[in-house]
Amino acid sequence: MDLRSRSFVVPLLAVILIASVAVYRAYSSETNSTPMIETVHGENPGGFLSRLSLLPMGKRKRELVSVMIENHEEARLHHEGLEDALLIWEFPVEGFITRFNVLFDANDLPEQIGPVRSLRPYFLDALLPWAPPQIHAGGSPEAFDRIAEIGTVFTINELGFPDEFLRDEDVPAPHNLFVAGDAVEKLIKEATPKILRWPPYDTGAAQSGSGALKIKIDLLNPTNNITYAYDFFTQSYERTNGATVSRARPKNVLVLEIPVADIGEFGRLDIPVLGKGDALLFRNGTVERVTWRKNSENQWFTFETENGEPLVFAQGLTWVTVQPMLSRVTWKNSL
Repeated sequence: MDLRSRSFVVPLLAVILIASVAVYRAYSSETNSTPMIETVHGENPGGFLSRLSLLPMGKRKRELVSVMIENHEEARLHHEGLEDALLIWEFPVEGFITRFNVLFDANDLPEQIGPVRSLRPYFLDALLPWAPPQIHAGGSPEAFDRIAEIGTVFTINELGFPDEFLRDEDVPAPHNLFVAGDAVEKLIKEATPKILRWPPYDTGAAQSGSGALKIKIDLLNPTNNITYAYDFFTQSYERTNGATVSRARPKNVLVLEIPVADIGEFGRLDIPVLGKGDALLFRNGTVERVTWRKNSENQWFTFETENGEPLVFAQGLTWVTVQPMLSRVTWKNSL
């Protein structure tokens, strides 16, 4: 290396070192192993360091909003926005077809989200005490009763805001209702922002677990069955639902066993989320048996290993699927 090359490289290395120290300090000030929710007014800070905080080096404050998204067989090909989610909650609904409540950063929304569908009460309960603004299109009577009981959740029902939602004529109804990200920003402008240090659980290196490269969740119908295949290159999972491959690639696949308490009118399910139960965490091509707990509406879920230690997740999207029994979940250590 000649003298002129060295005179260029040395200052460059110094700049990189200074920038690295600044980023480390910024992350250190945000990192907190305890989930924290805040109610604030005003905008989140932006700029260069804000963009860097997307990297998996610590927790970052996120402003939350959730959207109900359909998962009927005819809707899956038209999913929009799932790949930009922070967290996806998947519960069964009538006929035991699943549906999603998808949690986004309100300051980092996708261009379009949907298909938007109707609300059920247990989707709200799963996100307590956060109670982020909830976007949906109608709902069961039990869901509207639950909104009134909670009292603190800001909901946007498409039936009252037809101009902000789009019907895509190329998609079969009723699975063709979408909402743009900028429309969501306008719709929740009057809501009190809910800020959470994200992620709300510990992240880090994988704990011990047996191999699980291919996962199957049997929903008793080939058109609805779910499989996950681990991708070594991206360290994420490719999800196939029926015959449809999702663009969302979770780093964590968490399956909770929560029994259905009752099946009511029109096949509507009663799924209580308070209590404790068994769960399976799939990450980094392994599986770990764990326990979930939610002791009250004022506490979010906690997850523990068989040794009673806090469960450690991979940094990135977590896809939570609730099923009435874990015996429907199988896996193997080959693709």
